Amino acid sequence: MPQVLQIEFIEEGGIARICSIMESTNAKKIFLVSGKSSFILSGAKKTLQRLLKDKKVTIFNSFPSDYELCDIERGISVFKSDNFDLVVAIGGGSVLDMAKLIKILSAQKQSNIFNFIKNPSLIENKGVPLVALPTTAGSGSQATHFAVVYVQQEKYSLAHQYVLPDFAIVDTALCYSAPRVDAASSALDALSQSIESYWSLNSTKESKYYAAKAIKLMIDSIVPSVNHKDKKSIQSMSLASHLSGKAINISKTTLPHALSYFLTSNFKISHGHSVALFLGFVWKLNYQYGDEDLQKIMEELSDLIKISVRDFDIFWYNLMSILGLEKKLSKIGIEQSDLYAIASSANQERLKNHPITIKTELIVDELNKML
Repeated sequence: MPQVLQIEFIEEGGIARICSIMESTNAKKIFLVSGKSSFILSGAKKTLQRLLKDKKVTIFNSFPSDYELCDIERGISVFKSDNFDLVVAIGGGSVLDMAKLIKILSAQKQSNIFNFIKNPSLIENKGVPLVALPTTAGSGSQATHFAVVYVQQEKYSLAHQYVLPDFAIVDTALCYSAPRVDAASSALDALSQSIESYWSLNSTKESKYYAAKAIKLMIDSIVPSVNHKDKKSIQSMSLASHLSGKAINISKTTLPHALSYFLTSNFKISHGHSVALFLGFVWKLNYQYGDEDLQKIMEELSDLIKISVRDFDIFWYNLMSILGLEKKLSKIGIEQSDLYAIASSANQERLKNHPITIKTELIVDELNKML
């Protein structure tokens, strides 16, 4: 199967590239997957009304951020109600993932979409072109070939080269108006992805290049971008989050992400916030229990972040506080009786990428300290 290549545009005002994309794909009917408030706040709605005025546009946005199979099936039903020739996705990571799932699953011959989620090798058809535009500097979903879906509160990830959007437009202007809490969660997700990608068992020279470049950009930009809405810093974060997506597209994520899905599904804590709660102590355990090779990787990361390898967990949880994200578990509804379920919930697909095995009991001990 030939490798699928992506065309990417990273520029302020890049949303206007949709016009040339529609021309090159001869698109007449647009299926638009969007967030709700973000679609308006980002300015995308107003701009697209002008850019798409001569096209037939159907908007699908009636789904939660932790959508399940039934939500995807509704989206597919709407998509199949007409002969759409282009999918445009504008929003955060869950919006982009939803569009990726609708686009790829609607193109397959079988109607039982769970079969493809369980066994992506069944996917045969690429579907219509997809344009992905993030409105947060975070998930990097526009640069990845996988998409998350929850089935009865259990997390699955559909991975296939055809899931990668055909076009990625990182228009930094779309991120300027993101609410602080969303910007903070998204920023820590992007930084976590880059760090995890760097230590992942699947890391390569290329993925480490993307991850290192992203980390360097984010360390200096994350606080002013979230807390002060500094445009130059938001531009740096937008580029960095795209690079973090390119990094995990190769390496995938590890234990902090593997543990995060339980919090998102059961406690409705945003994805980036959930990941951040685990990353600090997982770093500490990596360095404490890792072999010489892993310790060297952790020291390389420390140099990128400009922090002592042994002080990272203190730095990290302090950063969460500076960005306005709660780090005390008891204050976000988690009790001691929940800790074992959280620690033992790790998603196996992400867990197998982690460079060492960390016992459940160790994770429970660390979570206890965060109550």
